[in-house]
Amino acid sequence: MKNVIVFFILMLAFEVNSQSFEGKLEYLVSTEILGDTLVQNISKNKLIEKLKSQGEIPIDTLTYIYSAKGDFVSISKYGSIDIISNFIKKNNLLYTFIGDLNIVSAIDVTIDLEEKLGNPPSVKKINEKEKIGDLECYIVEVKWKTGIYRYYFSDSILKIDPELFKDYNYDQFYAFLRISNALPIKIEKLTNNFFKSTYLLHSYTPQKIDKVIFSIPKMREDRTMSNMYINKKIFIIK
Repeated sequence: MKNVIVFFILMLAFEVNSQSFEGKLEYLVSTEILGDTLVQNISKNKLIEKLKSQGEIPIDTLTYIYSAKGDFVSISKYGSIDIISNFIKKNNLLYTFIGDLNIVSAIDVTIDLEEKLGNPPSVKKINEKEKIGDLECYIVEVKWKTGIYRYYFSDSILKIDPELFKDYNYDQFYAFLRISNALPIKIEKLTNNFFKSTYLLHSYTPQKIDKVIFSIPKMREDRTMSNMYINKKIFIIK
């Protein structure tokens, strides 16, 4: 952890003149089961494995690449399968590509599903702080009916313009950024009586990003499948 914090300090020198962070972040990911009960007669461990296989839970590491204009890509792996999520700001969709599959799901990030269903979450900066290495981090807690996210941030690194994400209500990301004005150092995701995932920043590199990384293939929407979801669209790669 000391090496990580030294790396943070060195990188800070390159970031101070940047209005909004552009570059690469790598998070270490861990997931733990909360309790050992069954869910609809299926063990939680089997459900976790299923979620991992679908790309819902990243394995070991998760890499984010941010542009200065608000687009980003996240990259993880399940075995040898690449799982890539691509946020295109101009249409507010977060596309997820899994390996060689030609079916692509795209989350409409303007929608917080629980809020849409009449259960708006609470978002607040809580009083306690936590030291992560040598960084003193503040915490923003988002509490939904079905779970809790805790975003940890520092006011000294990873500064970002929250207005780049003003329509990003999914995971209450914009609400968090309005408080933090910075990307998270750590994220804890707790699903009630199910599992807890922790994302801990391992390294980051401010750098100019080639916009070609945010390009997506030609696709057509499958409206029949899209109509099955409130907050998703389904596309077929041509």
